[in-house]
This record gives sequence, C-alpha cells and structure tokens, in this order.
Amino acid sequence: MSILMVTVTYFAAKYAGTITVESKFTDINLRKTEEFYFHMRYAKLVQFLMIFCLLPIFTFFPQEQQTAYANANLSKVTVIAANLNVREDAGLSGKILGLVHLGDTFEVMQEKNGWDQIKLTDNQTGWVSNRYVTSAKNIEATVEANALNVREKPTVLSKAIGQLKQEEKLTVVFEYGGWAKMESASGIQGWVNTSYIKKNGEKQLTSGTSATNVTIEHPAPAENMAVLNSEKSLKGKTFVLDPGHGGVDGGTKSVAGTSEKTLTLATAQAVKQKLQNAGANVILTRTSDSFVPLQQRPSISKENHADAFISFHYNWVDDPTVNGVLGFYYRQTKDSLLASTILNEVAKSTGLNNDGSKFGNLEVLRNNSQPSTLIELGFLSNQQEDAIVESDAFRENVAQGVYHGLLEYFQSKNN
Repeated sequence: MSILMVTVTYFAAKYAGTITVESKFTDINLRKTEEFYFHMRYAKLVQFLMIFCLLPIFTFFPQEQQTAYANANLSKVTVIAANLNVREDAGLSGKILGLVHLGDTFEVMQEKNGWDQIKLTDNQTGWVSNRYVTSAKNIEATVEANALNVREKPTVLSKAIGQLKQEEKLTVVFEYGGWAKMESASGIQGWVNTSYIKKNGEKQLTSGTSATNVTIEHPAPAENMAVLNSEKSLKGKTFVLDPGHGGVDGGTKSVAGTSEKTLTLATAQAVKQKLQNAGANVILTRTSDSFVPLQQRPSISKENHADAFISFHYNWVDDPTVNGVLGFYYRQTKDSLLASTILNEVAKSTGLNNDGSKFGNLEVLRNNSQPSTLIELGFLSNQQEDAIVESDAFRENVAQGVYHGLLEYFQSKNN
C-alpha cells in the first residue's frame, strides 16, 4: 500500500510541475483562475491513479459470504427428510460426514446461505440444508392407552424399543403421518402413535431458523432425500403389489446371504402399509413365503381392476461395482409413465443411482392388462449397496418413493 501511495504522489507531483509555469499575464484574476484549474486537474489525477492502482486489490479479495450466528438461546430444528446428509461445509461441495434421520432434533449453531450448522450428539458439528429441516416443537402430552409401544421409526413395522404406561408424561418434538417423535419423562426417545396420546398444549421453542416444511421440485443428486409432505389421499385407488419370487423360487442371494424373496416380501409389506395409510385398497400377490406362478400374478391385477401393478425385485450381476435402481415397462403408452414416475421418486427417496426405465419383455408385464411396472431395487452383488437395501430404513424410503411416484403418476394422467 505504501508503494502505491509513493507512486501516486510521484506522478501527481510530476504532473503538477508541468503546469505550474509562471503566467505571462499579470492580472490577478487570471492567475487565480489558473491556480483553480491546476488544483482541479491535480485532484482528478490523484483520484484516477488511486482507482487504477487499488481496484485490482479489491477485486482480487472477494467479499465474505454472509453468516448469521445463533444467539445464546440456541434454536432447534427437526429433520423432515427420511435421510439427510451432514456436510463438513455449508454447500453441496462439502464433504459428507454422515446422515441424520427423520425426526432427529438438533441445536443450530449458526446459519449460512440456506444451510444450518448443527451440533451433533458427539459434540461435533456439521452442516445441513435448511430446506430439509423445520423448527422443533415442544408439546406436552399424556399417554391415554393402558400401554403404548415406542418404536424406532414411524411405522407399525418398526421395532418396539420401549413402552409407556397410561398417564405417563411425554414431550412431542415432531409429528408426521399420525406419528409423534417424542421423549418421555423417564428418558425414552422414539415414535408413538398420536391416536393414543392427549396433547396438553403447544409451546414453540426459541426461534431462529428460517427453515420450513417445503416440497422440493428436484433436489441435487447428492441431496436425494425424501421430503415428507402432509399425506395426500389415494382413496378409491386399487393397487396390486407383487413381491418377486417366493417359496421354492428364492430368486438371487445377496453378498450377505439373504434371499431375494425375503427382501421383496418385506418391501411390499412396507409399501402396502404406506398406501393403505393414504386410503388405498392394496392387494399382495403373496403374503408369505409361498410360490405363486408367474402367469397368475397379472391375473390378480386384472381381476381386481388394479389402477397400478408394481412388481418388486432386487438385482445381481457379476460386476460388484454396478449399482442403482432400474425400472421396466412393456407397453410404452400404457406402462412407461408409471414406470418412470415411480422409479424417479424411489431413486430420490433412497438416494440410489437412477439407472433409468426401459422396455422389458417380462411375463408379469407382458400379460398384464392393467398399467404395470417392475422395479429392481438395487444390486445385492454390490457390498456397499447391499448393506443399504437390507435395512428397515431403506424399505421405508422405498414406500415413500412409491407413494410420491403414484401421486405424480395420477396427477400427470389428469393433466
């Protein structure tokens, strides 16, 4: 900076020296006029040189991004996505540190450009997009049932991790689809059915986050999370869900040794529960580990005048690096829209790669008179993907994706 100022002074003095020539006129007014123009030109030269020399410096150093720090009373937010990436920095380019899940509640340390820095359970911090969180609630409630199961996830298929007694007190921090994420006075944390609790009143925690429960049109691939909206009705619709294989037909096996037939049945049951909660009539082609001939499956679809037939399978190839979800249809006009909408939403909700939908000459589709699709839900031959798809959380995410896919399908048909 000092070198610049010396340079400016030097050129200014030199320039001034060229114009301070004694005037030939002796009239005092002319001399004053000459001095006035001299000062004007000197000032403009200094201004020009300052701008010329300093502008590159200010351009080189970018302005800092805006950051809003939370006050002493930290706000709290609750995750409204099935799974949500936690990143090292605020932005999609930040390294992924781990995942947080639906109903998890965290203190917000600071906010930055649409991202919240949250305090994790291990006293570490990370950043999450505030499009997938909402302000936490603090609602006091009382158990009304004689005994109430506390579950790991908001579904009756989830494992029971505790039980509350009648009149026991609890605090609700988040509600979704008839379930409440809560903590009991005895310290039990989990999900309970809201039908069996009585809320005493609602008290909002310290505010400070601008996050709201919103619908994302299409999150970036790295943020393929299922945003949980209020339940929309599928009342009056009939769906036939087909758990692939069964009985003597075990299908393929995962690298962990699990039969495909076991995974397809568990997945179809999770999807059935989700669609029934939305008011749909749901029929499974098999409800146990039994063999159902291929030709019989599309017949069940026809007999029940299904609005959609969905067959669930899992994939296997010799290459252990291949991954992703894949959809099939038989007739372009009848089936392709159903296949693509369900596949797209399942890919978003599970976070797996979308390998696209394509024609498949498969019997359950070829002989099906109703709109139909077959979806391959990941590769059991990929060790990393297998660890994901064999989890309960994955099946819940598939159910969420199928639900949103069907909503999109019927909306597109009506437009």
